[in-house]
Order: sequence, then C-alpha cells, then structure tokens
Amino acid sequence: MKSLKSLLGLAAGIVMLASAPAVAQEKATLRLNWLIYGFHTPFYLGIERGYYKAEGIDLEVGEGQGSGRAVQIVAAKGDTFGLSDGASIINGITKGAPIKAVMGIMNTTPFAVIARADSGIKSMKDLEGRTIAATTGEAGLTILPALIKGAGLDQSKINFLRVDGPTKLVAVLEKRADALLGGSENQPFILEQKGVASTVFNYADYGVNTMGLAIHVHADTLKDKPKLVEGFIRATQKAYAEAEKDPEAAIAAGLKVKPDMDKAMALKQLQAGLKLVRSKAAPTAAIGFMAPADWQMTLDLMKDYQELKTDMTAASFFSNDLLPK
Repeated sequence: MKSLKSLLGLAAGIVMLASAPAVAQEKATLRLNWLIYGFHTPFYLGIERGYYKAEGIDLEVGEGQGSGRAVQIVAAKGDTFGLSDGASIINGITKGAPIKAVMGIMNTTPFAVIARADSGIKSMKDLEGRTIAATTGEAGLTILPALIKGAGLDQSKINFLRVDGPTKLVAVLEKRADALLGGSENQPFILEQKGVASTVFNYADYGVNTMGLAIHVHADTLKDKPKLVEGFIRATQKAYAEAEKDPEAAIAAGLKVKPDMDKAMALKQLQAGLKLVRSKAAPTAAIGFMAPADWQMTLDLMKDYQELKTDMTAASFFSNDLLPK
C-alpha cells in the first residue's frame, strides 16, 4: 500500500510538471532601425526556434523609421529594446536619452563607396576626377573626409552630386554619377539586381570604423531587469550564430513575417551583413561584444566631423557587462 501511494504521488507530480509552463514568459518588444531586410531576419529565426521563449521572453519585433527614432522610442519606454547605429545612440545619450548599448549586432561599419564596375574605378585613388552621388547630411558623407585622408586622396578632385536617398541609385544607374555612398550590405545588391556590377570600398578597410548597429535599452530596464536583458542577449547570440550556419533558414523565418521580401536579395544582404557582425578590432570575440576602440573612434569622428560637443567618455555609451562570460 505504501509503495502504491508513492507511485500515485509520483505520477501526480509528473502530471503537474507536464502541465506547468517550463518558463514564465515576460512580454518584450524590439524596435528595428528600419523596415525588415535580410540582416534583420535572425531575430525572427530566434522567435521561430524558441530561443527567446527559452529565456522567458515573449518577444515582438516591430519595423523602424530610422535609428534616431528607435533611440527616441526606447528612451520614452515605448519599446523594451532598440536597434540603432552607434552614432544615433551617442547623439541620443548626449541629448539626455537614458539608454545604453548592451550588445553590438554589427560591429564593423557598413559605410562604403560603391562604384560602377564599368567605370574604371579599381582603387580609391581612381575616385579623383569622378562623381559620387550622396545625400546632404548622411553619416557616410559627414565622415568621408576621414576616409579621404586615410586613403591619401585630394578631396578637391572629387565631385559630388547631391541628391536624395533613392536618387543616388538612379544617378549611378543612369551614369550621372560613377559611384554612390551607401551600405556594403545593401546597395551593391540592388545595383546587381538592375544589371550593374559594382566595386565596393569599405570605410573600415581604410581605418575608418564606426559602430554599425547595437541593441540598446532604457537605463531603468538595465537596472531593474538585468536578467531580461541577459536572456535577450543570449537568445540573440544564438539566433545570429544559427544564421551564420544556415542563412537560408533565417531568410525563411523572415519571409513568414514579410512575404513580399525579395528572397534572393535578402539572402545576399544577410550574408554580407554577417561579415560585419564582429569588429576588426576583436575578430574572434563572441557575437555581441563591442570593442571599446570602435566606440572611441565613433565618438572621435563625430567630434571632428559632425560638430558633436560633449565631455562624455566612450564608456558612457555602451556596456559589455551583461554578455555571457
């Protein structure tokens, strides 16, 4: 009888365990820097495969309207997490936004000069005497003098065609410009889709690297819910690691959310973006690690070329403290 009672008690316990949720779920939101494209799809892979749920996070991802807007939303506690470029994070914090970067998703800048392959531009020196399409105020243009200096070029010999963002591509397609300023993980593939091969000159290859994209959170979230932030980081690390192994799976997950996304284009964007996940200053570091030198260079470039005035140190804008040890 004693054995029977023990067995019945054990069985009841098993039933209770089976019916109870494995991990209590906390709702959280992530605001992207822009509309969904290839490089964003690992977040959806992480949701699909349950990486966030395993950390107790019921994550919802929302498209964005620019890095600056994502900073504003997180600062106002409209979303739990935000994805923004390093310069926008620095700008926000120096203006009082109570946020901090906790994980670098793209630690090498995508900024690049993208030239038509048939233009004869085969080296940076060949840009002299040519025309580059650029948008007034864009980050890649404001720090271009640093790239020109690093490559030993004469800026007075480079012509600029000032147009809005979408017209940059049109100008190159119509041969009104020989090259454009853009992102190495995006515009080259759009040109290719239009039948124009390109040659890409990455800023980072010439010693000019700014923080690409980083996850940021409100200071209160960091203080009150460090376990939530740690869980999000672990799940995101796993999602991007799996995307490196199987990029097609990440794209498939993204297509379920945005069916009209161009599959071939998105895959190329993701594969190019994954090459930028780690910093040249820390090429073997874990996914998410932010090299202090990259934040320092971003801050210095903003002071030198974007009229940023602040006494804050680079360490004020980011922390690697919650990355898995």
